[in-house]
Amino acid sequence: MFEHIELLLPFITAAYTMWATPGPNNMMLTYSGARFGFKATLPHIFGIEFGGILLIVFAIIGLEPLIEKWPQTLLVLKIIGSSWLVLIGWKMARASQISEKPENQKPMSFIAATLFQFVNPKAVVATLALVSLILVAMETEPTLLWAVLLITPLLGFIAVTPWVFAGQSIRRFLSTPFRWTIFSWVTGGLTAGCALFLWI
Repeated sequence: MFEHIELLLPFITAAYTMWATPGPNNMMLTYSGARFGFKATLPHIFGIEFGGILLIVFAIIGLEPLIEKWPQTLLVLKIIGSSWLVLIGWKMARASQISEKPENQKPMSFIAATLFQFVNPKAVVATLALVSLILVAMETEPTLLWAVLLITPLLGFIAVTPWVFAGQSIRRFLSTPFRWTIFSWVTGGLTAGCALFLWI
């Protein structure tokens, strides 16, 4: 269907590496897998993937020129993203034990996960780097953009899903209040701590 599909290999390699390694999204997915299970975490996963696709499209259309023209745009994203990460991390750290399952605690929704991608400077910067690889490939074959839009959700799903299963696999181990408290504070702390890396 697409000619010169091999030109996307650098994009595929870089994207998988970025999405599969530790970061805010994967810390939250590990926590959600442990607390709510895989099925309940699916909207969160799909929100991340959809948000990623939108970021790529917006970056190609005009996000990169916008940041180049108004560098303060990235500063605003850093402030919003850092605040959101700290808030989410705090909520994760203070969540009650799994067995209690209070009504007001739910996994992140599809819309929230989608929107989070836009205020996560790490995701924005990574997307800009990936878009540069996409644009290079599109110089030879413009239709490769459609291949990217088809590949991205599957690639992202493969990259982040193991983190959900990792959380789910230690669910039984977290059955005691002490173990759950340690886990929730560690994952919550790591999630909030990711805000620091946005300023390095």
